[in-house]
Amino acid sequence: MNILQLKINKTGKYHPVYSVSNSTEQIGTIYPNEAFIDYGSESLWHAIYFKDSSGNIREGMIMYQNTDTWTSNGLCETPCSDYPYGTATINGKKYKTYKMKKTKNIYTSSGNYWGGVAAGMLVATNSATTGLNHPTWKAIDYVKSTSGNWVQVDSNGSGYGFVDFDLEEGSMPSNINFYGSW
Repeated sequence: MNILQLKINKTGKYHPVYSVSNSTEQIGTIYPNEAFIDYGSESLWHAIYFKDSSGNIREGMIMYQNTDTWTSNGLCETPCSDYPYGTATINGKKYKTYKMKKTKNIYTSSGNYWGGVAAGMLVATNSATTGLNHPTWKAIDYVKSTSGNWVQVDSNGSGYGFVDFDLEEGSMPSNINFYGSW
């Protein structure tokens, strides 16, 4: 099973995205500092979900290329967890934090509605994982309430939940809802 992750193109370069069914048909571009969802690789291709020029989430493939055009991990992306908004120590453990630009729903690990996070507030996690059934839901461990307290998203014992970050609304630093320092 693949682990889906929120990734950021930190190469400073534009990377073409190709059709899953026709590897010669370019269907989009991943721009510098753009976020997308990585869901696996096969041979020379890396499978992603990305926001297309019409604002829709679309499936595509990025081709592995010469390593001098990619980041040190061999791909045109870096996990979002490498670029947090800040950090917070919660119950003795250090977490990476991310700022929510809009009020968004929070869900338990089983997909049930848990509550919300207000615009301008922080969420905390150390992973780049997104939801398997809902790729635009980012896994989180804690939410900072408007009263300033950290609240764990844990109604079923898993210790984590998801925030709906709506990649369709934005994939660039200026308009993505779940923001770090990229």
